[in-house]
Amino acid sequence: MITLWWLIVIIIILLCVLAYTLVTLFSSVGKRPNAITGTPIVTGSDEFMAALSALTGAAIDKGDRVEMLTNGDEIFPAMFAAMKAAKHHIHLMTFIWADGRLSDVLLSLLIEKAREGVEVRVFLDSLGGFYAPEDKFRVLQAAGGVVAWFSRFEFGKFSRYLRRNHRRSIVIDGKIAFTGGMSVSDEWLGHAQDPKHWRDNMFEVTGTMALRLQAAFVQMWSGSTGEILVGKKYFPVVKSRGTVPFVSIASSPSDVVHPMRSLLWMSFMGAQRQILLENPYFVPDHHILAVLKARAMAGVDVRVMVPNELIDVPPVLWAGRYYYEELLAAGVRIFEYQKTMLHSKFIVVDEAWAIVGSANIDIRSKELNEENVLAVLDENLVSELTSAFARDSKQAKEIRLREWRKRSLWWRFREAFAALFSEQF
Repeated sequence: MITLWWLIVIIIILLCVLAYTLVTLFSSVGKRPNAITGTPIVTGSDEFMAALSALTGAAIDKGDRVEMLTNGDEIFPAMFAAMKAAKHHIHLMTFIWADGRLSDVLLSLLIEKAREGVEVRVFLDSLGGFYAPEDKFRVLQAAGGVVAWFSRFEFGKFSRYLRRNHRRSIVIDGKIAFTGGMSVSDEWLGHAQDPKHWRDNMFEVTGTMALRLQAAFVQMWSGSTGEILVGKKYFPVVKSRGTVPFVSIASSPSDVVHPMRSLLWMSFMGAQRQILLENPYFVPDHHILAVLKARAMAGVDVRVMVPNELIDVPPVLWAGRYYYEELLAAGVRIFEYQKTMLHSKFIVVDEAWAIVGSANIDIRSKELNEENVLAVLDENLVSELTSAFARDSKQAKEIRLREWRKRSLWWRFREAFAALFSEQF
């Protein structure tokens, strides 16, 4: 009889642990405020910049212009040319690395530079790099390069495994750097010409902006390897700091502080005329959902572009579609890119303010992932991104509320079910 009671107690304890785990992983209970309130500040104004710096802990700085690179045909020639010219170091941090043609070309270049005496450091996420060719990495390491991994599935790290390093920071000699959506896999080759080749952007920066991307790399590298990279070799003195105001946010979210959410909410809430949002993984939390609806209902032209069924993770698309109806009803315009997988990540507000980098518009990027973005007050970059959005719109289908409401019960069920897992997307 005693044994039976102990068995019942153990089962109850196990059920409680399971329930707690499920609530923690898939419920928003206790994770964030019910609402974000505050006085709207015009996006891009001096007051806005000061408030954004205070909320995110990121300094307001000035740099040179940002050069947008569209798709692999522009991204890789620029990146490889910078790497070939490297004199001291190449730092490469990305999320996905998969074996293939692009991997082989890049590794061949890194091995060559390592043999020349250039310091080569590659930092990968253990989940995103699951299909990385570790045997070929050993050749790089034998040549003098160093490869490190974020949060491998090891004893003592189980509770942290859900946190991922999603940052993109590729830095050459502390002088030239790249960020954006690119990873190392053959889908990023080409010019988005078919479903096997993705649509994406990277952004090339120099000077002060390059130093900020270097900092995003060094933070993660030192925390994982113990090697602290400091001094003029890695952070060279910038003679001219440039004229473009910007904020660099390297986000390591805690249970309470979510700088990426603050950046997005403030940028959207202060919009006066237009918001253009292009992102592959759009699963807005209730704060972002509320502010996009509010600005659309206030007369701001809010446009969102996301992938269609060609997305690489379909449940994310289904979860995002769960919110379409209320966004459309509020006046938000939604477009689904048709030609291939859309992986570009940028936001434009009021023809002046641009946000580019690694972050997605989902809960994971705000609360679980390591991310880095540049938020830039640059009319030239905004003009390029606005043109890019217009070009992508020609390859997209606009979702209309009346037709959307006619979708099948199966679609509705699939969306609602996928939305249950939004906390992990």
